[in-house]
Amino acid sequence: MINTLYNDDCLNVIGIMEENLIDLTCTSVPYNVNLGDNKHNKNKYSQYDDNKEHIDYLNWLQTIFSAIYAKTKTGGRCVINIGSGKNGRIPTQVDIVNFMRDIGWLVYTDIIWNKNQVGNRTSWGSWLSPSSPQFPHPYEHILVFCKDDYKLQHKGETDLTKEEFIEWAYGIWKFAPETKMNKLYNHPAMFPEALPLRCIKMFTYIGDLVFDPFSGIGTTSIVAKKLNRNYIGAEISQQYHESALLRLSELNEKQKQQTLF
Repeated sequence: MINTLYNDDCLNVIGIMEENLIDLTCTSVPYNVNLGDNKHNKNKYSQYDDNKEHIDYLNWLQTIFSAIYAKTKTGGRCVINIGSGKNGRIPTQVDIVNFMRDIGWLVYTDIIWNKNQVGNRTSWGSWLSPSSPQFPHPYEHILVFCKDDYKLQHKGETDLTKEEFIEWAYGIWKFAPETKMNKLYNHPAMFPEALPLRCIKMFTYIGDLVFDPFSGIGTTSIVAKKLNRNYIGAEISQQYHESALLRLSELNEKQKQQTLF
């Protein structure tokens, strides 16, 4: 099953995994912000309902990350990209940290993704009044956890450069969100390649296995392949899965061409 993208529920995919298989889970979970009927984003997921009751949403995620915990190596890491809801009134990242601790995950760190989005602000709440001002977040969280030990239990070869390590070993990462490819593939919530790239290089060795339970159009797996890591992806949407396979095929062809010259 290694180096495969599955068009299936992630729990089914995790269920057929071998024990102690995962070195790194790197994913952006659905944010449960009602994409499609959200005034800021009218483009909904092709299949997933992004408007669960909050407690049902958390229980669903807890079930998934409990299953992932069982298949992760000792010292393996789990990275979850998430934003808060309603301009901070729903601190989803806090709820995730709490249930991840209940599962048994150790909290490794919380990296702030500064998306450099400060323009075009239209939501002020109570204008020039302390009555009820709004505080839109131009950032998201990259929550990092590990299983049983903060240190990797195996040795390997790294491809981190000195410059990358100095820049990325800092709790604020600055890069723009994905915009162009969202429209190209009709996906409402793609993250840019910079996010999994930094996580994969910072938290894994060459040849380690990277899993994304919400694969979307395959960005995490594609970056993993570019970085000579193994990958597994799970995506319930046939539409997004087909786009991921197309992107992966294009990457394979490009890499073949590069070896010829």
